[in-house]
Amino acid sequence: MEKKINNVLFITTNEGEQLTFKVLFTYHSENFGKDYAVFYNESDENHLIVYSFDENTKLSEVETDEEFAELEVVLHAYDEAEAAKAMEKEEAGKVN
Repeated sequence: MEKKINNVLFITTNEGEQLTFKVLFTYHSENFGKDYAVFYNESDENHLIVYSFDENTKLSEVETDEEFAELEVVLHAYDEAEAAKAMEKEEAGKVN
């Protein structure tokens, strides 16, 4: 069963600035038995944050170095897949 999480997350900084983050993707880790959501900042798409979430979509911070290591692998795979999609679109545009 796929769990749904809100698509937008609002964070207020210590300085009172409100930042808007959107869900980039979610995934389930068999290793940790948790679901994770990767969010990106709308004004700085290189600014990512990651939280685990439960069946009630309550967000929790990533707790261990092992989780962070797995997340790095997942993010790298995501980046490679997105780059491949972009290249396919570019190649399709050259054919037409």
